[in-house]
Amino acid sequence: MPASMELYGSAVMPENDVTLNIGGAIDVTTLVSFTRMLANGTVEVGSSNPADSMNITITGRAPDGTLLTNTLPINGTTFEAVTGTFKRLLKAELSGVALGIITVRKAGAAGDLMIFSAGVTTVRRAFYSVPADVTGGAARSFYEKIFYKNDDGTDALLTSKISLPTDMDGKITFALEAAQGGSDKNGAGNNRLVAPSGYAFTGAEKDVPSDDITPGSAIGIWVKLSLAAGLAASDDQFNLKIKGADA
Repeated sequence: MPASMELYGSAVMPENDVTLNIGGAIDVTTLVSFTRMLANGTVEVGSSNPADSMNITITGRAPDGTLLTNTLPINGTTFEAVTGTFKRLLKAELSGVALGIITVRKAGAAGDLMIFSAGVTTVRRAFYSVPADVTGGAARSFYEKIFYKNDDGTDALLTSKISLPTDMDGKITFALEAAQGGSDKNGAGNNRLVAPSGYAFTGAEKDVPSDDITPGSAIGIWVKLSLAAGLAASDDQFNLKIKGADA
C-alpha cells in the first residue's frame, strides 16, 4: 500500500449553516485530521525549515467548551507555545505556504496533532462546530465531503476499499462518488443540512470506483453525521480506513 494516502478537504466545507453548495472538487491545500488530544493541555508549533516565519491561527475548544483562538508567528525550527489550554483542536491555518513541514504538537514534544505537508495551509477536523438541536427539538443530519488522495509518486493502490472502523456509536455513515476525481455538490440552494442527491449512506465497506487509485488520483467521500436532539457536546471521533494491494 502506498505510504502517502492522505485525507483532503473539498472546495466548500462550511463552519456554519448559512454557506450553500457544499462539496465540489478536492482542495489540496486542506488536510482533514482525526487526531485527538486525549487530555486537556497546551500545544506548541514549529517548522522543519528555519526560514519559516508566517503566522498560524489555531482554533479549538477550551476545557469549559468555549472556542479558543490564538494567532502567533512561527519561529523557524524553534517550537513556540500557543497561549491557552485546549480540550481539543478544531482547525489550524497558515497565513501563507510554508517552506518546511509545520507541526502542531502537544507541549514538550508529547505527540503530533496536526502536520502541514508541502503546499497545505489548513488542517481541520471534519464537521467543525456542528450543534445538535435542543432537547425536545428535531434530529439533525450534517453532510461534508472529503477525499482520499494517492500522493505516492509511483505506486497505485489496487482493488481499493474504504471502511469505517469507528462510527461514533452509529452517528457516522458515508457514500462514495460514482467516479474518482468527482466534483459533486449538494445543490446551489442547499446548506450542510441537506444531503447530496443520488447517494445511499451506510456504514458498510465500499469498493472504490475503478478499483485502483493511481498516483495523483482521488476519490470523493460524502460523510453524514446524525445527531439526536438534546445530545451533549462530546469529543467523539470517527475514522475512515482505506486498504488495497501494492502495485
